[in-house]
Amino acid sequence: MKDFPAIKIALLFVLGILSEKLISIPFEHFFLLAGLLFLLLVVVRKEKQKVSYKLSTSIVAAILVIMAGNLIIQTNKREINSSLNKIYKAKNITIKGEVAKIDLKRENELVFYTITDSIISEEFFVSGKVKLLCKFRDEIENINKLNQLLKPGNKVTLNGIYYKGREKRNPGEFDYNDYLQSKGITAILLIDTISNVLISADEINFVKNTIHQVRKSIDSQIREIHSPQTAALLRGLILADRREIDYETKNNFINAGVIHVLAVSGLHVGYIVLIFFLLFGRFNLFLRSILTIVGLICFMLITGVPPSVFRATLMATILIITFLLNRSTNLINSIAIAALIILSFDPNEIYNPGFQLSFAAVLSIAIIYPVIERFISNFSIENNFIKYTILFMAVSLSAQIGTFPFTLFYFNKFSSIALFTNLIVIPAIGIIIGVAFFTLAVSVVLPFLASYFGAANDLITTLIIDIIHFSGSLDFSHIVVNQYSIVDVFVFYLFIAIFLSSLFYFKKFIPKILLTTIIAVNIFLFSSFDDEELMPDNYLIIFMIDVGQGDSFLIKFPDGKTALIDAGNTTFYFDNGERVILPLLNYLGIKNIDYAFVSHIDSDHYAGFVSLVLEKKIGAIFKPEIDTSLSKDVRFENFLNNFKIPVRYYTTKSLNIGDVKVYFLNYDEFIGSTELETNNRSGVIKITYGDRSFLFTGDLEKKAEEEYLFKYRDFLDSDVLKVSHHGSKTSTSEKFISYVKPDISLVSAGMNNSFGHPADEVLYKLKKHDSKILRTDLNRAILLRTDGKKIEIVNWNNQ
Repeated sequence: MKDFPAIKIALLFVLGILSEKLISIPFEHFFLLAGLLFLLLVVVRKEKQKVSYKLSTSIVAAILVIMAGNLIIQTNKREINSSLNKIYKAKNITIKGEVAKIDLKRENELVFYTITDSIISEEFFVSGKVKLLCKFRDEIENINKLNQLLKPGNKVTLNGIYYKGREKRNPGEFDYNDYLQSKGITAILLIDTISNVLISADEINFVKNTIHQVRKSIDSQIREIHSPQTAALLRGLILADRREIDYETKNNFINAGVIHVLAVSGLHVGYIVLIFFLLFGRFNLFLRSILTIVGLICFMLITGVPPSVFRATLMATILIITFLLNRSTNLINSIAIAALIILSFDPNEIYNPGFQLSFAAVLSIAIIYPVIERFISNFSIENNFIKYTILFMAVSLSAQIGTFPFTLFYFNKFSSIALFTNLIVIPAIGIIIGVAFFTLAVSVVLPFLASYFGAANDLITTLIIDIIHFSGSLDFSHIVVNQYSIVDVFVFYLFIAIFLSSLFYFKKFIPKILLTTIIAVNIFLFSSFDDEELMPDNYLIIFMIDVGQGDSFLIKFPDGKTALIDAGNTTFYFDNGERVILPLLNYLGIKNIDYAFVSHIDSDHYAGFVSLVLEKKIGAIFKPEIDTSLSKDVRFENFLNNFKIPVRYYTTKSLNIGDVKVYFLNYDEFIGSTELETNNRSGVIKITYGDRSFLFTGDLEKKAEEEYLFKYRDFLDSDVLKVSHHGSKTSTSEKFISYVKPDISLVSAGMNNSFGHPADEVLYKLKKHDSKILRTDLNRAILLRTDGKKIEIVNWNNQ
């Protein structure tokens, strides 16, 4: 480590930043402790013991660097205003402030960020600097209009709905609120009409606005010249904006092991350096190098300066300058210096996945690639094509080893074909970027000619995306790994460090193979120590998933089979199937759903199934008989038929799943009649296991409850009741509760929903009957487990 002083400082600095989670060193204590440490050095020096003084100096320096990391994250800590902490959602909020940043326009919304001077509502008033993420959603004409008018630095008055980002409300779910707060963003302001945006002072931040206008201009040209698919990809590759790349495409990139090409990083900066060197080829080396550095800085600014681009630009600049000065450079030290600079300005970046993946990849290449290269050189490969292909794969393998734990931590997938897909995709991305830059340059002077180059790039992009789609769709393309934790990340890197250190002590091949095997086995064993089994076999498990204002219940039967009753809603902005249920299934290690039950055709119950079907997670679907007068019912059945999903209706009386009995109570012709309203045609399901029973009622209303009471009476008696229609006052009559007699009542409703669910009168009636009420809006997801004798409420979130 003596050859890498910067890496030692960087590691200690990172340790200091991370230590803030456990202990915060007050500002005044820092200087007091620093003074004491220096005093200790003076005492040691007076003793005139050279070894002791040298050791003491190293220890003191290490402690000071750790303390500096701890202190700097405290000074950069983004405190959330205490008066806003407990406010989840509030309507008719007026804010006054300044526009800090504007994202590139999307077809359906314009996103920008404001630093407020004041936040005003009927209930509260907050003054001071608060960062808000503002989402403007209106007709496309008004989005385009505001996109033209709004500029960084503008003073604005905005009115809309204030709400916090969605927290982690289910196992495996991404904590969006935590992510926003790590970026210093307190909450979101949703604005739905242009009349609620007033630009009160036409002040402009010149630098930010210039960069924004350049980004907008490039984005406009990309959209005009290319197809929507190519434009979405190029926005990601050139402007670092991936929001218009659809979910299926991103997922295929992950499965194929090439998701890294969508994050602008060293690969892209390398291509930019090559483009600029070719572009300035007629100049002398010195001028060419300076112009390339200027071009790199411009590219970095155009991308919005994400950590990966800053790191790559800084390192490329250092390499170019050292080359000009005819000086050698240490790659690992350069990486460490880049990390120190980024973290000194923004220590919160240590928690940014982009920062972690970028530095893990390049550090791994710097450390592991030379080891692999030495191993390959032993084979004396004479064919240059084969040799360089293998070396290229070695670079890719090195990067994959470094990013492996973070890839599993964030994506829960490991691509088994990444080495081969990268051989095709990485060169292709270079061609796409090169052609795109040439096309943009030509479009300035010869727009008609640029359209031909754009069409050529469309063809290349379509071919590459088709290859990635084919590769990512293969059954063996990836392995799903559930519950990979930060502890597992640490264990992996610890054993890799031990492995690399030990390699130098073994000269023969067999000991190295044995060492590799031992390390691999230990990584596997230690990585499973902190896994938790939320849904063990031999139990009936009911998981009320928090899907906001909707219903979804995951069921695992004692024999291991699974079912899903409803799947929540899907809108243009949030898909419960994609964002909530799929991550939950991956976290729990559930590969597919054997039985899916759609209670009725309302979007907050069935729409989430679309993503699950696309991901091949659904075996068969049970639903009410098709209502041909309901267009969404017809569309849904056509969709299921297109994907060859077996559709069964609630026309059979029951279903046996191992020792569990599933009863369909609306099999009767009258109760299932299409003449009834959609809510009252809900599939009513009773599940029994041993002495315990659960009743699911969909959105059943009082009118239909009477029919069930008349037909089933005492058979409705159940230990657990899924309260109908999210606790609406139109459902769950006193008489119905008296027959069901639930010990536990489950209410699935969104936080601060606009419907007022659950109704106070329903809650009163349930409490009157001594039923324990569990609600997703208050308690997040709810997990119940029974062995057929007693029902246990499992605390999955340690709250």
